[in-house]
Amino acid sequence: MAGDTLYRIFIGLQISGALGMALILSTAFFSSIVKRCSTWYTFCGSWIISCISYCLLFFAGGRDQTYMPGSKLCITQAAFMYSVPSLTALSTLALLIHSWYNVHFGLSLPPLETHHKAVIIFLIAPFSVWFLFFLAFLSFGFSNPSRVQRLDHVPYCTINSVLPAKISSLFVIVIACSMLPVQASLGLSLCRNLYSNESNRRLSVPTLKVVIRVMIFSVITLVAFCDGVIHIFDKNPGEYVDIIMAWLPVSGVLIFGIQRDILQTWTMWARRLLNTRQPREQKKPMDTSPTLPGLTPDNSP
Repeated sequence: MAGDTLYRIFIGLQISGALGMALILSTAFFSSIVKRCSTWYTFCGSWIISCISYCLLFFAGGRDQTYMPGSKLCITQAAFMYSVPSLTALSTLALLIHSWYNVHFGLSLPPLETHHKAVIIFLIAPFSVWFLFFLAFLSFGFSNPSRVQRLDHVPYCTINSVLPAKISSLFVIVIACSMLPVQASLGLSLCRNLYSNESNRRLSVPTLKVVIRVMIFSVITLVAFCDGVIHIFDKNPGEYVDIIMAWLPVSGVLIFGIQRDILQTWTMWARRLLNTRQPREQKKPMDTSPTLPGLTPDNSP
């Protein structure tokens, strides 16, 4: 990635995405009014891991764009970079399928949360596949340390081999293609729910709003499909492709962060914080002087 400006933009987008997703995730976790499905939490967590993976060298070397990391750090960062797209792709697909199931079947079937085994698979599968990819790329890097390097003004280490990039890109393309029929079916189900009467509506309005946002972000992730195609046919696609991909977590923050329940939670927390900082009103001192006993008539003879 040539140029100081593009380097700073890339790092800024990744850090903004990580901080934004972390803020949204912690808000939903600690708030009593924000309710999300379980795959939504793993979705946010996967994008936090993705952003941190691209910024490892920045955290280690600071603003020094010519910082040359050690072999172990460079190989580890490269393994993260090539494996983490599988995590974000699968977590997005799991959230999309989860939303499709609840919208498509509505009240005719119990929600997916009642099927504990299916939910566990949706939660564990993305991280399991990502971990296997990470171990494979890590093993390849340590077996071929001379192929792992960091170019000037590039914020991450790369493996000088077409195999890792093509494997990662091909996997993302397969996942992106599998999203298309789910998106089409979800779009039809959303139209039926939006244009139906309130008495016949299967889902509540807040739930539909969240699902619509999931649908919008899943459509945006088709950018990853184009990125995967570019990486298959072009070994060095250029820095502008990285900038476009760095916008994905930021767009996720904007799509899932600007929601009424989350904004209400932030407003409520801000009011509590302001109230605790305000000086307490001084209470009036109580009169502690002893009172004289009442005089009673002397009835003694």
